[in-house]
Amino acid sequence: MPKFIATLAGLVTSGALLYYFQNEIENNTSQIRSKLHKTKNQLEDSLPSQLKDSSVSDQNHLIHPSKRPNARPQLPIPSITQTQNYINHRFIPTFKSTWNDQVTNIANKFTSFDASESVKNAKSFIEDKWNKNK
Repeated sequence: MPKFIATLAGLVTSGALLYYFQNEIENNTSQIRSKLHKTKNQLEDSLPSQLKDSSVSDQNHLIHPSKRPNARPQLPIPSITQTQNYINHRFIPTFKSTWNDQVTNIANKFTSFDASESVKNAKSFIEDKWNKNK
């Protein structure tokens, strides 16, 4: 029975925490959106009159909260498929080619590394410095 009570207490606690953080995230998101729209409106109000009319009519991609107070504004966010296509066809191949070039360069430096020559160069460098200090 103690395992059941501990499991039940864990589930209740995790559910409460999940509900709390979900509510907190929604509140923060709505506050950020309202601040964004207030700032956007302030920027639009600060435009000169000849620019204001064209910019307000051209920006129909945002739903203003004043027109629909209970609806969340729709921000222009790229779709998931566009993001997936970018990642799969552009980001990953570029990252892989850059990574492979760097690994190839390091491997070539390791294979062409001559330890005896490096020791001779280091020894002569140290001797030169030692002789200059005397």
